[in-house]
Amino acid sequence: MGNRGFSWRANVRTWQAVLAAWLAYVLVRLAIQPLLGWEPVGPDDWTRLLEVRAWLDGQGWWDVTQYRMKPPEGFSMHWSRLVDMPLALMTLLFGETVALVMVPLLWLLPALFALRAIMLRLDFSDLAFLFGLVLLPLFPLLPGNFAPFRIDHHAPQAVLALVCAALLLRDSKWSAVACGTCAAAWVVISLEGLPLVAVLAGLYGVRYWFGERTLLPWFLGALAAAAAMLSHTTRGPDPGMGFCDVLLPGHMLVFAAAAVIAAIIPFLPWQDRVQGRVFALAAMGLVCLQLAGSLLGPCATNPMAELNPVLQQWWHGYITEGLPVWKQPVSVALMLVWTVGIIVAGWWTAHRCGLFHQGRALACTLLFLFALAAGGYSLLVMREGTVAQLLAIPFAALLLAEWLPKARAVTSAMPRIVATLAVLGFATPLFASAFAKPLDKHFPAETMQPDVLALIEPGDCGYARLAAVEPGLVFAPLDAGPEILGRTRNTVVAASYHRNQRPMADVISALTGSAADARAIIDTYAPDYVAACAASADVALYRTAAVDNFANALVSGEVPDWLERDETASQGPLHVYRVVR
Repeated sequence: MGNRGFSWRANVRTWQAVLAAWLAYVLVRLAIQPLLGWEPVGPDDWTRLLEVRAWLDGQGWWDVTQYRMKPPEGFSMHWSRLVDMPLALMTLLFGETVALVMVPLLWLLPALFALRAIMLRLDFSDLAFLFGLVLLPLFPLLPGNFAPFRIDHHAPQAVLALVCAALLLRDSKWSAVACGTCAAAWVVISLEGLPLVAVLAGLYGVRYWFGERTLLPWFLGALAAAAAMLSHTTRGPDPGMGFCDVLLPGHMLVFAAAAVIAAIIPFLPWQDRVQGRVFALAAMGLVCLQLAGSLLGPCATNPMAELNPVLQQWWHGYITEGLPVWKQPVSVALMLVWTVGIIVAGWWTAHRCGLFHQGRALACTLLFLFALAAGGYSLLVMREGTVAQLLAIPFAALLLAEWLPKARAVTSAMPRIVATLAVLGFATPLFASAFAKPLDKHFPAETMQPDVLALIEPGDCGYARLAAVEPGLVFAPLDAGPEILGRTRNTVVAASYHRNQRPMADVISALTGSAADARAIIDTYAPDYVAACAASADVALYRTAAVDNFANALVSGEVPDWLERDETASQGPLHVYRVVR
């Protein structure tokens, strides 16, 4: 036999194809990284770096307090060591820079393997399989979350969600156990994943409803056991410390109670009938909801429901990633809605292409319902769009595999090009979002009002210049705090972490109020420096509170006599003042 050469169709389903797709993405990201910079992306990435540094420097495993924020007591944090572990390990083995570059890229690898498992289970065509491995860059929220230096907790959460989806489609009890364990890690990292974990439990209930194997008790049992173990080992015997933003013993008791009830249900009367199974599952849900309300009390609701009014007005309402779709810029809103549309259209295509045959109907339906739930959740909390877009990739791959060959088969050149672009635009959210971008300035969201944008000065804040001053306590806007800590030996009064509402509100009140009000607040913290960067969005927002407020005074340089400009650190849009006592 002659040499038939390499065939992508013969290799696209292999694990080597996953590695090749991952390696190609890594090489492209590393090639363009010099253009984007070799440093953490935002405040949360800087703070994650601070967490890892403090731990490696000897801070306790259970203690995630940021002691350089509002020293000496520090800022209480709800973050999990689960996210710190791979960063710390890579730092010890290869150094900090390698860890910051490679850990976000490595999170993509299990995501691609989970996509492969989903596509194998649903028996995708070779072409759809290929699209499923390479489509990630066309989903706007995904490349940035798997990019070097993007070390916050959003990528791990999204990967765990996708792995749970892949395990949900399998029929063995060990897959259910693995799914429950991954779901537990997900909610230990962030309680924000709890609604989708509840959806997972509901989908295992759907499996029981349709007479599938009794996998629900295995999922819930693993969820309860792993949640208790992971919470205790990473947060200690008192995980909540009086806060509602982490997994609490009440949550774990509800998980355990649900597992016990789910194990009993198959032995109840009439479980051989659909009506009996539905009634039992509904009763179980009602019991668990009542139990959650009793055990969790006020913590059963949104932990952000009771915020300081100052924070509600000047902080929380401007965190775009936490806002619903109707408060997003037009391009972002369309991207979120388009992602949901891709899921629905892909589901219709799956039905049309025969994926419901040969025992795949239930698996395809479960994936659709989970992806649709994630898409719906993203319309309420924008950052959940990362999960929704990962889950939408298989549906986009089906759309492209079905319609792109038809578009390419058009004989005339111009209609063929138009049809090809139309299919690509319809099957991914990137182009819709890009085309809608010019509309953002004509229909500005609350977070990007023209009067605020006009006050943002060009230039780089350059907080590293604060390393040149004698180390001290810096009174600075909330978003500046983590970067100042990451680049210098200074401490800061506050940063943007909701458990610590009093100092956060004080910083905002000082910057939005008069110089006299600011002096009264600043004296309570006794900082050595006051800093503000005119190129930052939060400072621009505070300047709109009043023409003669403290933020405007800092930027203009017309400051009261108890402040003295530090010419060493001040440069460009960064203004640094020493507090005269």
